Amino acid sequence: MHLKQQAPRATLLAAALAAAVALAQPAIAVTPVAVELAPVDVANLYIKTIVNHDEASVAKLNAYLRPTRLAGHQSAEYASYSALKETDAQFPAETGKLIADLFPAAMQAALTPAAELLAANVIAAKNGAACQATKADPATEENGMQTTVVSFECQLVKVPVAWAPASQQLAKSGCKAEQCIAGLKKIAATYASAPKQTWRAVFPISREKSSEAWRNDFARETFDEIWDYL
Repeated sequence: MHLKQQAPRATLLAAALAAAVALAQPAIAVTPVAVELAPVDVANLYIKTIVNHDEASVAKLNAYLRPTRLAGHQSAEYASYSALKETDAQFPAETGKLIADLFPAAMQAALTPAAELLAANVIAAKNGAACQATKADPATEENGMQTTVVSFECQLVKVPVAWAPASQQLAKSGCKAEQCIAGLKKIAATYASAPKQTWRAVFPISREKSSEAWRNDFARETFDEIWDYL
């Protein structure tokens, strides 16, 4: 999914999630042992943090990972709720501008509110995805590292045409300003009313020994795939 000038799919969200993995606090010499959680429960915390930006899940995941992160001389916090919410707040304006820029310069100002509405509905659809981890494979162990793969699925909106190609098609249609505005609003409305589809994927997590937390420091790479369905 690409916009003008080959802008990468979900560039804004990827950058935001990278920023949300905060490097904020120094390590300390002695840390408590991580609370024991089943892999399915850990995967659900990652999902609700990265996909849904759920405040309670961010707090629980940070608390769960903190001892292991500090022991490994990383920052205490894995994710920043405030950074995630700031990204949500910025997404409509920033992505709306990318959408408006697809159209002739003379009509971009008039189109911007509708483009921002579309972007707002897209991020709301992503954050509102209903996801659930379903099962974890038996853990394997090699060189002291335990690894398991957790299956999960998400219920997402199923729009007729995703927002990026739909916007591009509209921009190429030769519509007048009023028609383009109406077209963008129509695309936006599909994200609020579309039926659901199921996205199934797997999420690997590991730990060095049973006393440490299950973790995946590159978790957002799995969940960035959600944009293929939006």
